[in-house]
Amino acid sequence: MKPDLIRFFTFAAIMATWSYVSIFARSLEIPDTEIGFIIAFYSVALFLSSFVFGRASDKYGRKLFLLVGLVLSGVAFFLQIFVQDFLGLLMIRVLVGFCLGMYPSSLVAYVHEKKEDLSKFSSFGSLGWAFGSFVAGSLAVYFSVRSIFVFSSLLFLLAFLMASTMSFGGHSSIDIPKFPIKIMRKNLPLYMSILIRQSGAQMVWTFWPLFLQEELHADLFWVGAIMMVNSITQFLFMYTLTGRIKYVTSVIAGLVLSGVTFFSFTLATNHWEIIPTQILIGVSWSLVYVGGLRYLMDRNIEKATVSGLFDSVLSLSSVVGPFMATFVIAFGGYRTTMYLASILAFVSSLWFVFSKQSK
Repeated sequence: MKPDLIRFFTFAAIMATWSYVSIFARSLEIPDTEIGFIIAFYSVALFLSSFVFGRASDKYGRKLFLLVGLVLSGVAFFLQIFVQDFLGLLMIRVLVGFCLGMYPSSLVAYVHEKKEDLSKFSSFGSLGWAFGSFVAGSLAVYFSVRSIFVFSSLLFLLAFLMASTMSFGGHSSIDIPKFPIKIMRKNLPLYMSILIRQSGAQMVWTFWPLFLQEELHADLFWVGAIMMVNSITQFLFMYTLTGRIKYVTSVIAGLVLSGVTFFSFTLATNHWEIIPTQILIGVSWSLVYVGGLRYLMDRNIEKATVSGLFDSVLSLSSVVGPFMATFVIAFGGYRTTMYLASILAFVSSLWFVFSKQSK
């Protein structure tokens, strides 16, 4: 249960802040293009950190990187309250990204090694997203966006205290190359499919809060509440169903449903109409994420390494997506990113099916 609570606290902290970073940046009079760069460079730091510390966890053990990553993340999140301009926000978000990449692969590997249910473990991340979205919306309305950073920092402190009481036992070191090409090639069908799908998704999420505010007329509370619908759906679906579905089928179904869902975003004309689509996106991501994680854990002995690479792929998509969004937004609009995300999701499903068959 302790790993589940750690995942809950950390995902709540991450989601609470993520939901309002672009709105906070806009309050500092930072333009859309620079907001895109901030999100992209944050993701670069997360990508590099996940890549390095996943391998390090397999080599040196889980406990060190889990504890250090959690405490440094708490400090980095708190420092966001002092930001006053573009350069300050850019530097702090890069620091946050680096710290956040240190611990997740260690935690996932720990859960698998303890023979715990990865589907239920993953579901607590989604529950944390829901909780973080709800509290963040309330804090933004009744206090300020800066208060969200303090709240997130405190959640990381709770996660650190919880992790410090866990029993890790001995660790068998696994010798892994600094650049694990064979591992990457072995799992390329999944990694590339996730990269394509998530690059499209991150295009949408880069300006999602602004889309909800400016085109669907959602206030600060409803920005958080809409995201909470997505998160609650993920929690319920991951906890009850995804573990029962074969992981290859789960990934394919999730990718196809993602394509349908991103297109459905474009049909909404107000914030009430977007709510049903959040149920669909919650189901689709649950299928992709849990199916992908089980695919990697069952097929590889380098648990933290493949999990770290999985996180790195997600982070890389968070680099590619915002850069693409910054370009697309200059020539189209928020809805244009959704059309393109839909196309990319369908392409990713085809890639997974045909590249897996060729192996």
